[in-house]
Parts: sequence; structure tokens; C-alpha cells
Amino acid sequence: MNDAFDEALERLLGTGTEVAGGIAPNHGPMGAEALVALGRDDAVVAWADRYRRNLDLMPASNAPITKETWREGLGVIERIGDWVVFFRTQLAEAPWRSVFTEWIGRLLPATPSAGAHGLIRTAHALRALQHAETPLRIEEFGVALAYWAAYYRKLPGVPRLAGSLDYGQALDQVPLFLRGQSRRGAPREVYLRVMAAHSDEFSAAVDRAAEPESVETALSSLTEAGARLYLANASRQPLVLLHTVTVPAALRLLLPHLPRGLHKTALAYVWQNVAAVAAVYADEKPSESEEWHTHEESEIIGRSVETDDPHALKFTEACIRENRLNHQPVYLAAVEDWASRLHRAKDWTTAERDAAGMEFR
Repeated sequence: MNDAFDEALERLLGTGTEVAGGIAPNHGPMGAEALVALGRDDAVVAWADRYRRNLDLMPASNAPITKETWREGLGVIERIGDWVVFFRTQLAEAPWRSVFTEWIGRLLPATPSAGAHGLIRTAHALRALQHAETPLRIEEFGVALAYWAAYYRKLPGVPRLAGSLDYGQALDQVPLFLRGQSRRGAPREVYLRVMAAHSDEFSAAVDRAAEPESVETALSSLTEAGARLYLANASRQPLVLLHTVTVPAALRLLLPHLPRGLHKTALAYVWQNVAAVAAVYADEKPSESEEWHTHEESEIIGRSVETDDPHALKFTEACIRENRLNHQPVYLAAVEDWASRLHRAKDWTTAERDAAGMEFR
């Protein structure tokens, strides 16, 4: 990853964790990193410049978080500025790998934080650091961890990989609690609220998944099932459900940095999160169809870049990467579907996009 990403980070430096005036996460650093991973270094700086216009500044720190008091700051969104300063200090005092090792076990139970974007942003930051350890990348890594900690939220129960089903089968058995109903509000709060109301039934569904011999193979099973679920429900809730692919794909980026003893723990929490999103936002079960006609990777990337949409960039990069490991046309079909929806909706009103499940409202 070359200087283009650092230049993009410079443009985005000091921005807040959400889009100005809304509840959607700041996807700037994640989208820029995904663009570079897609081989589109030529587009990344201009894209970051355009995206920057949507963002406010990071709130200032008001009260220090310390190694002794950090627990009381978990999940207090208003303290995001305090968390950024805390992790900036930690990373000035210790190597980033040490800070990650110290904190990842604390953060994994809160995989749903900010709709799992704490995990996703951390994963993109780690991949960038693998290529080059620059001050801007270390700062972005610290902000990603701060985001995860400040938005700290947990689903009910501790997921146990205690069943006999693979992840496609287990996802097919997750109850769809809001089938045919409206889902108003921020997704990151809606599915936490619904899961709390159905905690026993939900936990039982989560625990039907088996402990895998290979976490990497299990992630392929989970991302493939997520892509199928997305396509089965794309006419209703495409934006939320594409995260059933991007979240486990992000965990794959974390695995090389995770202590071996946390691999299956991380998988369990990511699986729990995917199951929760499906339980609240899916109306139909995943499709088993294989009748998908897709284009070449280069054309798919080009169409996604043309949308200027950060979800398209992240979704495309994740699906292409997963498809290279698990050759299934459903990945590319899902990406093409989302890009096509964005192109059709480019002149729609916010209300029209909201009705099509393409906006966070």
C-alpha cells in the first residue's frame, strides 16, 4: 500500500466517527483503504477529498481516560474524543502490535459496536499497517480502537460453538423476528433492542453452529451464506444485510494479528453478530440459486468505483477477496446487485432510498 493511502488519511485526519448530522459511520478511512486494496490508487485521494465534505471534526477530549478508569468509559459515545486521546497515548508508549494484543480480547465481546464498524475499521487499519508503519496509519489504528471502545455494545449471551451445523445451515435456522415489519431507527440500536427481547430464542439459534476445525474455512462458509442472504433480501434491506459479508471478511483481516487462542472466540462473536443482523433485517431465507451471470473483476470494480459509495468499495473488495478463496459466483453477483441499485438510485430522493433500504434513517 503506497503513499496514496497516507495522502487520503491526511485529508481525513481529525474527522469524527459519523457522517455529519446523521447516524451513519464515517467510512472515509475504510473506503480509502479498500480502494487501494482494489488497485485503484489513482482514485483514492480524490475520493477522500469528496468524502471529507460529509464529515465534521472529532469532538475534543474533555476528561482523561486512564489505564485505571477505562472500564467506566466503555460504551459512552460522548467520550469518543477522550478515547482517541487515550489510544494515541498508548500507541506513543508501546508498539501497535502490543496495544492490539492487550485490547482485542476486551473488545471482541462488543463486536456489534457501531454496527460492527469498530471491528471493520480496525481490520482495515491493520491491513494498512502491515504494508507500512507510518504515523498517519498508527493514528488511524488508534481512532479505530477508540471508535470500538466508545461505541461498546454487546448482544445478550456468550456465543458457544456447541452445535453441529455449518454456518450456512445455522444461518438458515435463525428466526426472523421482524419478518415483514418496519425497522425504524439506527440499525446498531435496533438489532440490539430486538435481540434483548428475544434473547433465549436467539442464543439457542446461535449455539447451533459447530466449532470448526478451520476458522478460515468457517469464514468462507459464513461469507458465502451472507452473500446468499443479501441477494434473497436485496429488494428490502440491502444496505444493512451486505454487512453479513463485510463483517466476517473483516475478521479474516484480523486473524494474522490475533493471538491463536482468540481465533475461535472471534469467530463466535462475529457469527453471533451476523445472526443478529439476519434475525432483524431479513424477510427471506438465503437462496440456494446458482443462476448468476457475472462480469470480470475489472468491470465489477469499475462499476463500483463509479458509484462513489463507500459501501460499494468495501463490499466489492471483501467479496472479490472472499471469491478468490472460495470460488462461488454468489459473491460477485451480490456486489453487482448493490452497484446496480446505486446506479439506478443516483437521482432518487432520500425518502425513496430509505424506502428501498438504501439509507440509514
